[in-house]
Parts: sequence; structure tokens; C-alpha cells
Amino acid sequence: MSRKDQLPSPPLLDDQRLDRVRAAAELEHILAILRLTRGNRARAARILGISRKTLWKKLKLLGPSSACGVTPR
Repeated sequence: MSRKDQLPSPPLLDDQRLDRVRAAAELEHILAILRLTRGNRARAARILGISRKTLWKKLKLLGPSSACGVTPR
């Protein structure tokens, strides 16, 4: 196998901006906690150390696709 076959393709530069990487990581973590709590947003907010209102705002900013697989309460 050549070295070229082992390296992943370089990501697009726009996808590497710190704000986008941070938002993607935050979304992934929030969704993981929501899955863990089976969609219980109050419990998820407590685990995340934020208020329910802040969690609601973050989910609203992330858009409707952010609730995939999560039952709203």
C-alpha cells in the first residue's frame, strides 16, 4: 500500500474554521447527551451544566435536523 492510499483526503478549508469545528463538536456532544437522557432536555441541560433555556436556544440555532433521533419533551 502506498503512502498516498493511507492518508485521508484533506478537508475543505472552510470546514476547518475554529467556529465551525467548535459548533460541530458542541452539536455532537449535545446530541449524545440528549440520546443518553432519551430526549429529556431538563436532565440533559443539568448534565451539560447549562439552563434549559440555553439548551433550547442552542438547539434552535442548530436547526431542526439537530433533533434527529431525539424525542422532544
